[in-house]
Amino acid sequence: MLTRSIHHLLLSTAAMLFALGGLVVAAAIREVNARAAYERQMADIEVVAPSGFPDQNQEAIETAMTMYSIERPVTVDGPDFDPFLTDRGLTTGGLVLPQKRVTIGPAAFTSWGVLGSTLAHEIEVHVPQSFLKVVATDHWMQLSLAARRIAGKVFPSVAPGPKELFENDGTWAAERAAYMHEIRNAKRFGLSQEEMGSIWRVMDYYYPSENSTDASHLSASSQKSNEEPRSQEDVRASDL
Repeated sequence: MLTRSIHHLLLSTAAMLFALGGLVVAAAIREVNARAAYERQMADIEVVAPSGFPDQNQEAIETAMTMYSIERPVTVDGPDFDPFLTDRGLTTGGLVLPQKRVTIGPAAFTSWGVLGSTLAHEIEVHVPQSFLKVVATDHWMQLSLAARRIAGKVFPSVAPGPKELFENDGTWAAERAAYMHEIRNAKRFGLSQEEMGSIWRVMDYYYPSENSTDASHLSASSQKSNEEPRSQEDVRASDL
């Protein structure tokens, strides 16, 4: 009798977990579909930006947020202007808690379109991303490469190439998603061909896709070839 009760309990628990998993998956699908619909809607909006360049201050950031309909999630601290930031924008945060901090550097103020595009890059893409997933994917990639290096001593064909040793699939995928968001919303931000070209070059050079070759979408020269790797305690998702 006890065995039968335990069997029924296990079946009931499994059924509940299966149903809960189905609800979670369905909710995730609805969220993805809603996000895609929102992005399509926003990408078709054309905003007439003020003439001239935006001033490098917090007021310009707030103006761009309103002008380009960029919503500030409750999980965001900022975006704040950082006059010492060398990147266009930067999103930092912990691995577990959803709270993120967004800062914007002077390089984002070359035009209203670039400022809006940078804000969207950070707030609409990096903020919702799971940094835990990004880091876990990066570590898995490095473990895989380490295993291939060991196996390569016996089977040279499986050894990773020099370029692969610097790859981090999680970071690359996260950054490509953010840059592609800028590209898809080029009309929304009124980006010029030169600005679009710059985004493509940075993405293709620093975060190439698996199918990228030396002749990527736009050939890129190494604008930061001498830049040293940066180390930091928390996770950074930066707009180079």
